[in-house]
Amino acid sequence: MVTLPSARRDEIVNILKSKDYAEISYLSQKFSVSEMTIRRDIDKLEKEGKVLKVYGGVRLKEIREKEHEGSIEERKGRNSLEKRFIALEAVKFIEDGDVIAFDASTTALELSRHIKFKKKVTVVTNNINIAVELSSDPDITIILLGGFLRRTSLSVFGSSISKYLESIYIDKAFISCKSLNFNDGVTDSLIDEGEAKQAIIMRSTYLYLLADHTKINTIAFFKICPAESVNTLITDEVVPFNEEQQKCLEQYRENGTNVIIAKQSN
Repeated sequence: MVTLPSARRDEIVNILKSKDYAEISYLSQKFSVSEMTIRRDIDKLEKEGKVLKVYGGVRLKEIREKEHEGSIEERKGRNSLEKRFIALEAVKFIEDGDVIAFDASTTALELSRHIKFKKKVTVVTNNINIAVELSSDPDITIILLGGFLRRTSLSVFGSSISKYLESIYIDKAFISCKSLNFNDGVTDSLIDEGEAKQAIIMRSTYLYLLADHTKINTIAFFKICPAESVNTLITDEVVPFNEEQQKCLEQYRENGTNVIIAKQSN
């Protein structure tokens, strides 16, 4: 691939708008240039105030400075078709009587809509939107975890979450993430959101990871859990997997994770 430096830098910014974070090695392979060339591109973009260098890679500056990924309405609109397919598959694993946990992701919010007036369960969550969504169903008991409020996502975070969870036993956790690969496991872009996911996972018997295809074989800033912790991975193939994504999913399968590809027919 022969690309002018200015065009390559523009494309790097476009990639970061969809992925938030990209590794130096990934960009080097994508543009068929050396890692040193990519580092020079990143240095220039950083001087222009467009990106921030982080460990092993780069991310958009405005996302890092605001420490969020857009408003809840903006996040709902991203990959909405993929989220619906994943939710329709995930709901099959929820049974009456379960104590389930949802994180603050919009994928979990989509899943919550599919259990409303259909399942008799207890829901543990740190997401106010999910609590409100399910509040009109008398057959669903809601435990809303307390802490500091992130206004942009209406999620709750802080050390009080893990303290509160010490007295709760969760059957099944349904968690999303920013990125996942096999070597680094499940990662997220915000430390406090990641810590809330960690606390939920620690108290759960079984972990369902809900991750659309754009998150496969990528990495973000904060490690939530290793690949070995994922019991079932539910993703989609709205866009065909590339070779690296296919390899990543096969590594999860070989390690004993049940990998489910949600289809449109679901």
